[in-house]
Amino acid sequence: MKNLPILLAILALLSEPLKAEPAANDQSQQGLSVGAAAATASQTNAPVVSTNIPSSVDQSVVGVSVISSLVSNPPAPPQVLNASTNSFTNLSTLPPPALPTAPLITNAITPGMLPAPLPTTATGPVTMPTAGTNNFGLKDKVGNIPLTADALAKAGQAVVPGVIAKNARKLTIDDAVQIALQKNPQVITAINTIRQASGNFITVRAALLPQIGFVGPSTAYQWQQPQLANGQRPPSTGSTALNNFLSPQANNQNWNIQFQGSQLLYDGGKTPANIKAAKFSEQIAYYQLRQTIDATIATVIQQFYQVVLDRALVIANEQQVGLYQTQVTDQQSRYDAGTVPRFNVLQAQVQLANAMPPLIQAKNNLRIALFTLVTTIGLNYPNIQNIEIPFDVVGDLSYHPRKIESDPSIHTALQRNPQLKAQRQNILVAAEQITAAIAGWLPTVSASGGYQMQSYNYDSSLKSTVEGWFFGASGSWAIFDGLATYGNVKQAKATMMNYKTAYDNGVRQVILQVQQAISNLQQASETIESQKATVEQAVEALRLARERLDAGAGVQLDVINAQVQLLQAQTAVLNAYYSYIQSMSQYDQALSLNTQYEEYFDDPMNKWEKIRFKNLNAEDRARPQLPRALRKSDPLPPSTKFDNLIKSSTVRKQETSKNSSSQVD
Repeated sequence: MKNLPILLAILALLSEPLKAEPAANDQSQQGLSVGAAAATASQTNAPVVSTNIPSSVDQSVVGVSVISSLVSNPPAPPQVLNASTNSFTNLSTLPPPALPTAPLITNAITPGMLPAPLPTTATGPVTMPTAGTNNFGLKDKVGNIPLTADALAKAGQAVVPGVIAKNARKLTIDDAVQIALQKNPQVITAINTIRQASGNFITVRAALLPQIGFVGPSTAYQWQQPQLANGQRPPSTGSTALNNFLSPQANNQNWNIQFQGSQLLYDGGKTPANIKAAKFSEQIAYYQLRQTIDATIATVIQQFYQVVLDRALVIANEQQVGLYQTQVTDQQSRYDAGTVPRFNVLQAQVQLANAMPPLIQAKNNLRIALFTLVTTIGLNYPNIQNIEIPFDVVGDLSYHPRKIESDPSIHTALQRNPQLKAQRQNILVAAEQITAAIAGWLPTVSASGGYQMQSYNYDSSLKSTVEGWFFGASGSWAIFDGLATYGNVKQAKATMMNYKTAYDNGVRQVILQVQQAISNLQQASETIESQKATVEQAVEALRLARERLDAGAGVQLDVINAQVQLLQAQTAVLNAYYSYIQSMSQYDQALSLNTQYEEYFDDPMNKWEKIRFKNLNAEDRARPQLPRALRKSDPLPPSTKFDNLIKSSTVRKQETSKNSSSQVD
């Protein structure tokens, strides 16, 4: 009995479940090193094996199908687990996508389908202009022009547009400017504006001069029915003489004439101020004519040489087409001989076709440039039934660089620019308008006198007259006009300040125009110098590419690239030539230097207008003083003098003539 508790304790221990801990090196998630391996195998989908390589159907992370004694050894990753190919029920099977079956790729272009024979001249499937004529209304002599920019620039007559009339006159740049100054509508309008301003000045000035003439009442002679003349007079009774004396009968006809003169004596300075303003306005019209002339000359020069540029570009593109045509012919001959593949022929044909749109565009630009020049010059078409241009441009893109200095150019523009002169005169006009507005606060006095004759009222024969001298004076003074004069003065002052602001900005704008023109001239000059040699290099590169292709050491693509680079170089140089001429015309316009064409004003301007035009636009004419309140802020005071002014074209022409005469002597 003493051993009974001991036996019971042993039985209790045997009846409790065993509590075991996993091994220290167990790497499984479930502690597979504890207990029998058979108990663990029931938790997997594969029997326990005696190797550390999991079964092929084991889906566990650590490979639980490995025997427990080997689980501490990291098993190799499961093999042969490909998506959509395993047999496990918990993995979805992905069906193949329903893609359309692609048809077999075949070459739809076979040699038999290509045009045979391939073009060897300009009459093949790719329509090409033949030498000497084409379907674009242009005739050319492209084969006689070298592949250089200078040759293209001087090839003015190599292209004859079909829109030019037969036997059209040859027009140089001087001829074009001369005709434009006589027929351009803007120049003619500016001249008529001068005459309009002159007429306005005469009209305004008339208010200050005496007004003399015959002045009558509402009717110088009047007749009416005797009954109307009698009016309310009582009927006559008794003796006729006595009745006429007591109640005279009114005459039914009379006349009245006055010879009168009137003179404005004082109106607060309004009329003198208006006269000065009208005078300044007339001078502004002359400055605007100078501005219009400068702008017209610059426009004609630019449009004239635009025609020359477009003709040169037509020739350059014609040359390019000719080069590609030669390439097509050459590659076709080589293909026929079996030395090159058909790809070379097709590539040459494509390049030839691609060269046609730029040529068509160049010819269209030429026609439009000619039409525009006709409108600018102001010429009428000789035959309205058949619109053809009545002239043919003669000129080339010659490059004659001039030495340009910035400071003298700006100083000359500030001294000569007609737009600045007109803006300065606008300030003076506004100042006089202020004076005229102030006159509303002051009285107005005028006088009149003359001699009057009228018929005697009681003589029906109209032979009896009453006549004599008369004199009178009249005046008015607005004590209060509802602040109307104050409002007019305020408006006039604001107008003057606006003109002053425009003048200040005009000085800056003129300086900007000169700077831009000089900068553009520099750019064009540098482009010419940098690209002029490029054309020669491109021609040499084209020659070498052809020789390499002929020798079998080069490829056709080299020849095509060399041809494209040649056209680009030619176009760059031609555009640079035109840009220099265009910028030079803008430079002369800003400085108002193209005065050599003033001799062509004889037709639209009369003798006196021409004299005033030269005097007002003279280079040495002093600038007028601004109103006293604006003199301190004057950006260009009259005292400012420039000693480095550039000579106008007229002065340069005269000096050249004198030098030539002295050399002859």
